[in-house]
Amino acid sequence: MGIKLSIAQASGQRYIVDLMLMRLGRWLRLMGQDVANPDAASDREILDKAKKEMRTVITRDRRLWQSCLRADQPCILIASSRIREQLLEMAGAGLPLRLEPDRCTLCNGPLRQLAGDEREQWQCRICGKLYWRGSHWKKMERMLGEISSRG
Repeated sequence: MGIKLSIAQASGQRYIVDLMLMRLGRWLRLMGQDVANPDAASDREILDKAKKEMRTVITRDRRLWQSCLRADQPCILIASSRIREQLLEMAGAGLPLRLEPDRCTLCNGPLRQLAGDEREQWQCRICGKLYWRGSHWKKMERMLGEISSRG
């Protein structure tokens, strides 16, 4: 595996995913991580954005990973194309697999907790998307639990 930086060593670390890992990026945001989407598809633009915003690149692209190594840019190379295995790889690098609704899955904006309703709800401060603990939440927690027990 091509992990250049241990997540456990990078508290407060910020990330950027490439286009191949947009789904993983959404899952990581559900787990409270600051994960930017790429503005463009080129490796150079992803690398430039990562450097400018001090983010660790998460990629499946070996050429991008090698470019990161040459540029001394923190990077995590993900081997699997399946989300469960990708999350397991991130857990192996030290990321705790638990849902922490701090970030919008779409735009990475910060969430604010809404008051007054009997169910927990959050809303993105940037795009307005609503989140709540429903049956989908329990399914995601169960999946993360299953992945954690495999690791």
